Amino acid sequence: MELHSQSGHQLLDLIKNKKTTAKEVWESLESRVRAIDTKVNAYVRKDEKREPSLKPDSQQEGKLMGLAVTIKDNICTTGMNTECCSKILKNFSPPYDATVINKLKTNAASIFNLKANMDEFAFGSSTENSAFMATRNPWDLDSVPGGSSGGSAAAVAADEAIWALGSDTGGSIRQPAAFCGVVGLKPTYGRVSRYGLIAFASSLDQIGPLTKDVEDSAILLEAIAGHDQYDSTSVDIAVPDYKKSLGSGIKSVKIGIPKEYFIEGLDPEIKKIVGEAIDQIKKLGAQVQEVSLAHTEYA
Repeated sequence: MELHSQSGHQLLDLIKNKKTTAKEVWESLESRVRAIDTKVNAYVRKDEKREPSLKPDSQQEGKLMGLAVTIKDNICTTGMNTECCSKILKNFSPPYDATVINKLKTNAASIFNLKANMDEFAFGSSTENSAFMATRNPWDLDSVPGGSSGGSAAAVAADEAIWALGSDTGGSIRQPAAFCGVVGLKPTYGRVSRYGLIAFASSLDQIGPLTKDVEDSAILLEAIAGHDQYDSTSVDIAVPDYKKSLGSGIKSVKIGIPKEYFIEGLDPEIKKIVGEAIDQIKKLGAQVQEVSLAHTEYA
């Protein structure tokens, strides 16, 4: 199996056991991008060759052991343009790294040398609104990947990224993750620093992971979470080991199903799939009950 198709935790095990290196993973990703990204368009500025801001294999003692992380084009990176996929910010090279980038480097990640496409300034939910190109869903090139973090989600789904960061204001990580069949998480507000994220709506924005599985999501969230003095909304609470909660089940979890979401006009196929998911949740032991979100019509 090709290195680019492996999950992050699988690759970390391979690197730890000296069966591969972060440099070989990086080279596998670059080869994959060259082979298929002309169809998917997950990445922008592919014509600009940039060296990684932290060389793969230059730091392999940290938790992420030199593995490359793909970054959405609205998260500031020194040495790499950050343009929010807008011509207004053409050639903007940030003078500092976002806090999440510093945390990734502290954990010995390398930053992939291409930025992920997005709806311009995160205004959109299909990644058709980039000033540069429309990203396609790798499962069906005639379909959209969702957005605004559609480039990040499509890159992970197409094995053009091991894992990626996106930003979520009203669904911009979770929705493209669902469209592309990957794991997307919007952390609780204040859990991850927004410093260096070019804002859409500061009272709602959060940076979060897009990954191939839940274990990777736990690893990447732990790497980027934590208090930051540069973000006044950052919460000063210790970061737990998220992997410890994996496999504990959902028997004590209560899940609300908003009745307002099951209304006339809902696609029958979507209704069927959601119903099957609810049945599976019940089988796994969660408590499911109908709730009302009375202001849904205004949203």
